[in-house]
Amino acid sequence: MKITELELLKVPPSWVWVRIHTDCGITGLGEPYLEDHPEVVMAEVNRLAPFLIGEDPTRLEYLWRKMYESGNGYKGGPVKMSAISGIDMALWDITGKAYGLPVHKLLGGKFRDRVKVYRSCHDEQPYTVKPGLPYRSTPLASRSEDPADGWASERMSRSAEELVKWGFRCLKLHFGPSDRLDQLADLDEIKSCVAAVREAVGGQIDIAVDIHNTHMSRALQLVRRFEPFGLLFVEEPLQPERIDLIKRIVDEASMPIAAGERWMGKWAFREALEAGVSVVQPDLAHAGGFTELRKIAAMAEASYASIAPHCPLSALSFAASVQFGAAIPNFLIQEHNEVNDSREAGVTRIGYGYMRDPFKLGGDGCVQVPDLPGIGFELDESGFAEVMKQPWRTARG
Repeated sequence: MKITELELLKVPPSWVWVRIHTDCGITGLGEPYLEDHPEVVMAEVNRLAPFLIGEDPTRLEYLWRKMYESGNGYKGGPVKMSAISGIDMALWDITGKAYGLPVHKLLGGKFRDRVKVYRSCHDEQPYTVKPGLPYRSTPLASRSEDPADGWASERMSRSAEELVKWGFRCLKLHFGPSDRLDQLADLDEIKSCVAAVREAVGGQIDIAVDIHNTHMSRALQLVRRFEPFGLLFVEEPLQPERIDLIKRIVDEASMPIAAGERWMGKWAFREALEAGVSVVQPDLAHAGGFTELRKIAAMAEASYASIAPHCPLSALSFAASVQFGAAIPNFLIQEHNEVNDSREAGVTRIGYGYMRDPFKLGGDGCVQVPDLPGIGFELDESGFAEVMKQPWRTARG
């Protein structure tokens, strides 16, 4: 079996997929995408294609290294790594199909039959959109312009209660305090939002908080404020460039600190684990695909850390992430993009319009792991045809 073509697909609302073709008719799908930078990643996929044409797609480690070392000594970086990640995802899909096995079997077999999923929670009521359309969520505001809507904490707690009705058993609250000290940030209001959600959903629902790369002094103040609420983790407390500085947060925090969505390759995660990060969040579509993430997960396991893969992209990346989460012993929980949610007869589905058999969220907040060959993503041909009629844009959906 030899690779014959790398076909790029622009999938609405903003995704980029690659379909790798072989001379025996087996194809694989992957997602080589970088938020708001799709065109340059597509160019990098085209640059890498000659290194792959004519090769055996099941030589996964060899092809990964061949791509990584291409480019006159320039290795890594978000564009190159995102291209490699999507291609690697498709190669594992082909390999699974060639052997008639799901990717989780190639990774060592199921450690779990069901994968727990968390949902982002904002200060507006959750809603769904038609497949292929972008999800326009409203950022958290300190006050609603309409006093009748209540405080941000009230709106967020109502949103959390609704998402629990949808079946989610873990919610991630999003806040955006500036990373500049000359800009005001109401840290007590952020605390009040977290407190309101905890009171609304009770102690049996997991809550994580993302503070989106704020200033170190604010991160320290926030983790101290969060101590009473039993959080699953606090995410992205600092800017991603200085991995070593996260140790200052870890040393002060009484709850797990999570990070890693913008780190590429195993080397950055090694540094983070040495700094004491206890939940790493690599993205299959950015950090190196299955080939690299299984190594990151093994390093995390050796550091007594958990892995909670980042996944704000399409249902294709989510399906791949579910395969990964099924097999990894130290897996914690899986992110997904709310643009992929739909509701039917009281059931929350993930991937409707893209997948022939969308994931269904159970009462335990988990999705069933598919046993189909490859990454378990079977395209809904009619639904996908309707998706492809929608406009494609460069900004993430």
